Amino acid sequence: MKKLPQYSIPFRGLKDGLHHLTFQVDINFFQHFEEAYLQQGNIALQVELDKRPNLLVLDIDFSGTVKTICDLCCEEGDLPIDGTERLLVKLTENPGDEDQVIYLMPGETELNLARHFYEFIALSVPIRKVPCADEDNEPTCDSNALDLIKNDTEKTEETINPVWAELEKLKNK
Repeated sequence: MKKLPQYSIPFRGLKDGLHHLTFQVDINFFQHFEEAYLQQGNIALQVELDKRPNLLVLDIDFSGTVKTICDLCCEEGDLPIDGTERLLVKLTENPGDEDQVIYLMPGETELNLARHFYEFIALSVPIRKVPCADEDNEPTCDSNALDLIKNDTEKTEETINPVWAELEKLKNK
C-alpha cells in the first residue's frame, strides 16, 4: 500500500481537546491496496479526535456503499455498510503489547489512517452479501436467477444419495 497523505492527521500542532474531521473514500482509495478484498466504494468517514497529552482517542463513524457481488444472483451491486470504531494512539518511547492500541514515538507529528480506514470498512462487510435487498433485508434479485436457484435446490432434495437412503432406513428401525 502506498502512503495516502490525504488520510493523515497532523496532530502535533493541534491543541488538546476535541477536533472533528471528515474524510471521503472512493475508488481511488481502494486502488492503493494491492490484492484488496474490496475494489470500489463510496464511504464518508467522520472522525472525532480527542487529543490529550501523550494520547489520542479517535472515534470513527462511517457509512456508505461498497461494490460487491450478490451471493444469491451473482449480480454486482452497491451494498450499504456503516459502523463505529475506536482507535487509541499512545505517544511513548516504551511501546506495550496492548491490543487495539497504536504506539508512536513522542517525536511523531502525524498519523496516517488509510490502512485503518480500509480495515474498518472491510470488516464491516457482512458474510452474506446481498446488495440487491430492500429495506427489510429481503432479496430483490432478478426473478429468473432466483427461480434457477430454487429449481436447483428442489432437484438436489429430490435426488437422495443411496448411501443416505440406507442410513435413513436404519434410523427408522
